Amino acid sequence: MSNVVEILNLERHERLQQKRKVCAYARVSTNKEIQETSLALQIQTYTKMINKNAEWNFVGVYSDQGKSGTNIKYRNQLNLMVTLAKAGNIDMIITKSISRFARNTIDCLSIIQELKEYNTEVWFEKENISSFDPKIEFVISVLAGMAEEEARIISENVKWGVRKRFQQGQIHLVTSQVLGYQRDKDNNIIIDDAEAIIVRKIYELYLKGYSYNSICTYLTKKGLKTKLKGVNYNSTGIRNILINEKYTGNALLQKSARRAVGNKNQMKEQNFLPKYYVKNTHPAIISEDKWNKVQDLRKQKGIRYNHTLDKKTLRNQKKNVSIYNNFIKCPRCGKNYQLRINHPNEKYRTRMFYCSSNRIRKTCKSESLFADTFDEILMEHINMIIKKKGDFLNELKTTLENHPEILKMKNEIIRLENELLQNRNKLALLDKDEFSKTVHNQLLHHKLSISNQIVQYKNMLLTTHNVDFIIQKTKAILRGFKNPISTIEEFPFKELFNYVIVRERDNLEFVIRFENGQLDKPVHKLNYISKEYLIRKTIHTAESEVCVY
Repeated sequence: MSNVVEILNLERHERLQQKRKVCAYARVSTNKEIQETSLALQIQTYTKMINKNAEWNFVGVYSDQGKSGTNIKYRNQLNLMVTLAKAGNIDMIITKSISRFARNTIDCLSIIQELKEYNTEVWFEKENISSFDPKIEFVISVLAGMAEEEARIISENVKWGVRKRFQQGQIHLVTSQVLGYQRDKDNNIIIDDAEAIIVRKIYELYLKGYSYNSICTYLTKKGLKTKLKGVNYNSTGIRNILINEKYTGNALLQKSARRAVGNKNQMKEQNFLPKYYVKNTHPAIISEDKWNKVQDLRKQKGIRYNHTLDKKTLRNQKKNVSIYNNFIKCPRCGKNYQLRINHPNEKYRTRMFYCSSNRIRKTCKSESLFADTFDEILMEHINMIIKKKGDFLNELKTTLENHPEILKMKNEIIRLENELLQNRNKLALLDKDEFSKTVHNQLLHHKLSISNQIVQYKNMLLTTHNVDFIIQKTKAILRGFKNPISTIEEFPFKELFNYVIVRERDNLEFVIRFENGQLDKPVHKLNYISKEYLIRKTIHTAESEVCVY
């Protein structure tokens, strides 16, 4: 009998002997208190369940709150979890059901296939199936399709009821969100006199030639706040008040619509469903004549500043998003800088960044930036990091590990664990009389509260504030660059930096921070660059830093 030699794959064998890195994913669709409690309970349950298994290593519970299951684009924690899995930090994901994971069949299957490539398994508790099952694609298609169809049916039922009310001329005016109106004790729509004065003033100022931003400035100086959470007015809010026909006492119903279930983008001027114009549905604040004058003036300004009112052309203009979109921040008004090309067809063509508050008229004190100079500064920072990537990564890791938010969480965990130990000792010393029972219940409730806080802090250290993952991700970005770059298009700078703050025209901060970070000032500065540039034969010096917040 011949000897049989078994060839072992040592790397695979060692990997199988290691504990599996297991996480969970939870989601609730609304921000209501009962749903918040449900999410906290899911996080605590999954944490206990994973920690109980001796063969598993707990790597966090990822959760999205107030996010619909029909579209994954808006679910930040799900996307973060997938990114971590790709980096080799997760071997298995546990989730309650397919409908909690994704109601869109294509999204569900694409995520599963993507995770399979990186040997990450998804386990669906309710259906009791694994993404590694050979039949998974068929099962997922059927079950996710059923969930998707359920979402579609619910949506169609709701829309049918709404459209029926539209046909009958019934309006649904949410007075808590519409300035100038409230409801009486019989639920009738009535005018809020104090707020109606503001509405009339907005229309009056606009007809006098004030822009949206200058109206905001006027109202802020008067100390007037919006109806929603009492914040200051912005240009979008002013525009919405000026185009709202409901202030005339009439209502245009079914102005907007969504083409598909899960599509968050409303078609503002939809033309595939009937619209209903209902007169005298509620008291008027603005006369029809004044409202029409405002719309005529808006059209005139639209022609002046956009050069076209053609909706198709305007939509195409919006599609041409620059690579700097949502990247350069103004610290004064909080808005983003936008790219503008001056004299596009001439030899004096200039690319400029300007604060979006100054799009039509200068209302923000922030200065504009030369885009070419900005690109040179950004490239110099990136090339400096590429040249000394080892030093950069070590310094970044040290900074993040000693970050105030990390240290605060770790100290809170130690404090809470000591408090939990004291709580257990008190419970052990209690007698069995009636008074002791009352104290016992109070201590148990307090113990549960402390345990929840500990779980939440530990979970943040594994998810949104995971230092090892940030370093691993940054290392992966830099690994592909051994030589200096010559254009910023070559480098994924938005993945390295969260954004840029324009302190002054010649003072920039390139920011690295935790997701949902709370600090508003830098804790450490990594790189410093001083660069000279020329404007109209005058030499200027721009200073910039890479800052950890």
